Amino acid sequence: MIDKQSVENARVAYYSLFSKLFVFSYDKDRFCGVKGVIDMMLQAPLDELSEFALKELSIDFEDENRVISEYDAVFHAPPKPLRTTISFYDEGYESGVACLRVKNLLAKTKFRRDEIKYKDQEDNFGFLFALMSEFITLQIKGEKEYEVYANELFTSFINPFIDEFCDNLYIHEKSEIYKNISNLMTSFFEFERIYYGVSAPKDSRNIKVSKGLSRSEAARRLSNKQKKRSRGARDGV
Repeated sequence: MIDKQSVENARVAYYSLFSKLFVFSYDKDRFCGVKGVIDMMLQAPLDELSEFALKELSIDFEDENRVISEYDAVFHAPPKPLRTTISFYDEGYESGVACLRVKNLLAKTKFRRDEIKYKDQEDNFGFLFALMSEFITLQIKGEKEYEVYANELFTSFINPFIDEFCDNLYIHEKSEIYKNISNLMTSFFEFERIYYGVSAPKDSRNIKVSKGLSRSEAARRLSNKQKKRSRGARDGV
């Protein structure tokens, strides 16, 4: 039997990790501790795709400067920085009605956006992931209203747009490390849909292709290629 407490703690860990990976920061130590969290998750991966992603990320985060460089290239460098707000995916521009709706949800809670820590708007995915982590933590402590808030935050704000965000992250021309992050998110948010009993939006494309391959097939082929290289090295090839 699955221990509910362990499940909730794992959800907090995943949301905290994703928040750290998407919240903008000038701090050179912004990814400090991430590798340790990834290695912990690798002890109990969600599925085959997440296991592959975590193994790759464990190696990637040995060089945090490389991750920082890719983050800047994906999310800030012209000509095609990847958008990270649900307003953009919902309405095509920043600071839309979706942002106001998140603020209205926040108004029911004890949380407000710390503008020093969080430079982006309230509907930024990084901030939403941080909120989910906080809501679930309070839910664990017995504050039942935060179970309701977490449900609303996921079903109304994250679930409708997370597939498109993950797909765009996966196929971004500068995305290498973040491809693995996209794969990890895909596995996790499928689990979250089961947890909340919701489905992906009907118009959501759950599998995005890159170079003619689905993300899972691309990951599988890369994994097989690396295994062959490893066997070749052992055999002296």
